[in-house]
Amino acid sequence: MKIKSLILIILFLVQSFCVFAKEAPSDKNNKKNSLSTQDKSFEMGLMLLNVDFTNSFLSMSDFFKEVIVIDLDKLADGFKMNFGLSATPIYFKFKINEVWGLGLSTDISAAGILNISGNMLSLNEAVKDNSDIGGAVFSSVALISFFDVQKFKVNINPSLFFTLAYITPPKNTPSSVVYTLDYSDGTVMCIDYSTRIYTGYSLEDKKLSLTSNMGLDFTVGFEYPIAKEIGLTDTLPFLDFDISLDLINIPFIPSTMTDYMQVKGRIGKDNPIKLINKDDEDDDESLFSSDGIVKGEKVVQVYRPFKMIVRADWRPLFGSKLLTVTPVIGFCNNELYYDPFSLEVGLYAGLNIGGIFLIKAGYNYTDRMFVNSLGFAFIIKTCEIDIGFDLRSQKAAQVWSGSGFGVNFGLKFGW
Repeated sequence: MKIKSLILIILFLVQSFCVFAKEAPSDKNNKKNSLSTQDKSFEMGLMLLNVDFTNSFLSMSDFFKEVIVIDLDKLADGFKMNFGLSATPIYFKFKINEVWGLGLSTDISAAGILNISGNMLSLNEAVKDNSDIGGAVFSSVALISFFDVQKFKVNINPSLFFTLAYITPPKNTPSSVVYTLDYSDGTVMCIDYSTRIYTGYSLEDKKLSLTSNMGLDFTVGFEYPIAKEIGLTDTLPFLDFDISLDLINIPFIPSTMTDYMQVKGRIGKDNPIKLINKDDEDDDESLFSSDGIVKGEKVVQVYRPFKMIVRADWRPLFGSKLLTVTPVIGFCNNELYYDPFSLEVGLYAGLNIGGIFLIKAGYNYTDRMFVNSLGFAFIIKTCEIDIGFDLRSQKAAQVWSGSGFGVNFGLKFGW
């Protein structure tokens, strides 16, 4: 309740500041997958798409070989796989007047993670070693609002979202692979697996009626031309930069789900395994047991991943928009992981050639992956085409190996 009260107070104060708004609004923080920084009176996007995949075991070149050679030494590092998808079928935004701008956005997003312990893959000794399994599918609709408050550029985007599928993390409910291999008192080997998958529809209803309740979160952004306002640009013209703060998916009301199906079983047992000199009692306990697929109902609350990002847009060529250098730093809280907290950091450089052709390259650590990205934007009159791709990996040294990649595409119209 304290968090909700604090958010309401902040939103009330921001809305109150709008009385003092003097300049035309900026929607810079609302550019979905766009490299362009042009202010437009109206903009509409069609099928903005982002897809990414990465794994820690196979590189892209391995799939073109006649024989795939697996290095068993890599098993000790474990196996990690990530998948992400984000699609915006349509969105639009427009300026109501010289003070306000509004818009609407619809989104579908999905994410999945698999992190198998290296101890289990290489059969090393360990006790209750966990592996991460998680995933979620969301659909949402967001109201876009942007305006200026004195020198601050502000955007507030409340969003209603449904959770369509959710694989719960290990620390909350049974949804994990727990591995034990202990030689201290004989040979004890046990692998317990239990994965609970919540669905946004009733598993007993053939019509697949929606049972997930919608949640509410907010995305809030602030931008301030600090170098100009403190007079730094007047003294050192090459130090022309703005600072920004983005709070993405501030949790307010969780989405709730009730229907689930669960797969649970065990390989091994708690007692020492006897491979020789077995007695009759050993035969009574099987090394393999399974409960099969069990359906049930239990309420679970789901929040979307929250991020806080601080960035600085620096124009080193004496304020020219030809070159922009942008360092970013922040953190993410993603409950799909066993340890939800992670850092976000990166550095980008962008070229704006006459407002017609834009290039943006970056190296960053985001969503627990190292990413090298390159994006292009082509602006022809009222049409903008955005294309981008990246190479990514869970390890910095493997970014260029082709073990992971991402692509994005966007088509927008505006004037």
